[in-house]
Amino acid sequence: MYRILLICTGNTCRSPMLQALLKEKLKKFDKKVEVKSVGVSVGEGDKVTQEARNALKSYNIVIRHKPIQLKQEDLQRADTVITMTEEIKKYLSGNICAYKIYSMRQAVGFNVPDPFGFGTRSYSECAAVLDKASDIIVENLKKAGKI
Repeated sequence: MYRILLICTGNTCRSPMLQALLKEKLKKFDKKVEVKSVGVSVGEGDKVTQEARNALKSYNIVIRHKPIQLKQEDLQRADTVITMTEEIKKYLSGNICAYKIYSMRQAVGFNVPDPFGFGTRSYSECAAVLDKASDIIVENLKKAGKI
């Protein structure tokens, strides 16, 4: 099984949205891919934002996720790690697993703006960008023979 780890700051919007989109798109393939999302700064009791949940309703996707704090074991277990920002990638650059950590820009060719605190429209725009990113990730997995 191939394992992808998605990392954002609070694990309340972008990475859970991308996780849900990828899981849905990967269902149709025979080979299994595990997709997990975590955050580098998750607060106790944090939840995925309602705006993120609502943004994926138009894709007929329900986010079933509780924010998770990043652990070293997560990095070690993953085959590929994708951070939502260059800053998070830099934060992890000294880690023993740095060789398999990519920013969204490296993985899909563009950044994904953080919608947190910017309202419903921002979340909808973010969902559209993440949908495009998920298509690129799936295509890259196909090219690499992982699915």
